[in-house]
Amino acid sequence: MNERIHRVLDGELSRDMLSAEEFASLVELEATLAAAESIVPRHVAPDLTASVMARIETLEAQHADAAAGAGREAAERGARPASRLMAGLEWLWQPRPVAVRPAWALAAAVLTFALFAQIPEPSEPLPTAVAPAAAPAAEIYVHFRLDAPGASSVHLAGDFTDWEPAYQLHESQPGVWTAVVPLQAGVHDYAFVIDGKRWTPDPLATRVDDGFGGENSRLSLLPPEPMRV
Repeated sequence: MNERIHRVLDGELSRDMLSAEEFASLVELEATLAAAESIVPRHVAPDLTASVMARIETLEAQHADAAAGAGREAAERGARPASRLMAGLEWLWQPRPVAVRPAWALAAAVLTFALFAQIPEPSEPLPTAVAPAAAPAAEIYVHFRLDAPGASSVHLAGDFTDWEPAYQLHESQPGVWTAVVPLQAGVHDYAFVIDGKRWTPDPLATRVDDGFGGENSRLSLLPPEPMRV
């Protein structure tokens, strides 16, 4: 798939601007994508509007009740005399002349410990920050095509399959083998395997040395642009 066909699929170029060969490739790609889409199960999303609104109303009512209860409790606390705990703390913190008497110092220490021992600990642990989960990488569907008249089978292997011929191409028309494969953005090397034994690079792609005296094909995929709102 060349850049012009890609622009037609993105709605950036009119179909009338394609050549006859490019238009035939576009029709074939659309047929392949339609076939792939037909086997993907479709599910109708349930309508959760009513349940969500009911939950919101319940939470608002609970919040209003809690706020009213907190207001009443604060008013009652303001009307009550100071607790024994606060009275004891005020007595300890009030400045006064100090005489060094071991017995009084020991009594003050015991009283301080007893007062602070009455302070309850939180019944629930403090919430901890949770790191946001990393967004999964978007997949890019690539249309592979090879003209191989007379072949009985064609498979695709590459660095994205650990060089195993994992993807089988189908003969979309006599002598033309195609497959649509999901790949991650980046640079990928690949090759076609004809009849299970003959490895051949893609004649329409850039070729690179495979390190064993042969050649592979290279494909560079840019990450998709974020959706514009």
